Amino acid sequence: MPVQGEGRRFRRAGFLAVALALFVSACSLGDGDDEAQEPGEQSVAGDTGPDVEALRAAWAEEVGVACTGRDEQIETLARELPGVVEEDGLAAAAERFAPVEETMVESLAQAEAAPGDEAQAQEMAALYQEAGELRIQALQAKYVKRDRQFYALMEQSEAAREEADAIAAELGAETCASEAPGPYSTVDGLAAVRWGDRASTLCRERDRAFMSFRPTDIAAFDAASRRWLRQMRALKPPQQYARKIDRFLDQYVASERAHDEGLTAKGNRLSSQSTRLMYDIGFEIGFMRFCSAKPA
Repeated sequence: MPVQGEGRRFRRAGFLAVALALFVSACSLGDGDDEAQEPGEQSVAGDTGPDVEALRAAWAEEVGVACTGRDEQIETLARELPGVVEEDGLAAAAERFAPVEETMVESLAQAEAAPGDEAQAQEMAALYQEAGELRIQALQAKYVKRDRQFYALMEQSEAAREEADAIAAELGAETCASEAPGPYSTVDGLAAVRWGDRASTLCRERDRAFMSFRPTDIAAFDAASRRWLRQMRALKPPQQYARKIDRFLDQYVASERAHDEGLTAKGNRLSSQSTRLMYDIGFEIGFMRFCSAKPA
């Protein structure tokens, strides 16, 4: 009996050891199952990452506001451009655009791009800054040789702005790609103001020369007229007014020819038509004292 009791105790101890081992093993397997992740299930940590689309939309809205503000300010300044040029000259008028471009650059620098868009946003801001600086340089350029420097600088400015607009639109700020409103926000509109300023100056120089001649000095009048006509034809006419400019210059040539042929009445009539059309162009561009004339 004692031997049998000891056997039972031995077997019970062995059973308990095996059961304990199985329990530990089961617990270990259970912990692993709890940590396992079903296919397609997202972790909690992944749900706390940045919402790129929301950040991009916020950036696009902020940049769009900056672009709209720039366009509105440029429209206001551009409408006043002919008067400012008459009073203070092209260089002074160009300086009025500098603060607008600076504000635009500052606003873009403050806008926080979405993760992954930083390089494009920086490139866009740099292109807008380049476009603004080139526009100011173009406006300040002296009018020489059919205004080639102005057109070259404006071409570079427009190219830089188009690149910047494309990046802005790609990142959601489509407003920036809209054309700035106003009659002088385009290259041809600005060119018209520059042509008007130069033409008005040449006209005043001719008239001052006329006033310095003796009434009987026909040769001096003819020489001054030919010089003025040559200078006017050397100017590059803005596309919008090119046909009218050619017409008034042709009328002026015809009036000179009529006077040479002794057709005084015809010459005077053509001269009056030419002068009236020239003034109309200047006033239509926006000048108030074109060629020293006083508007009615």
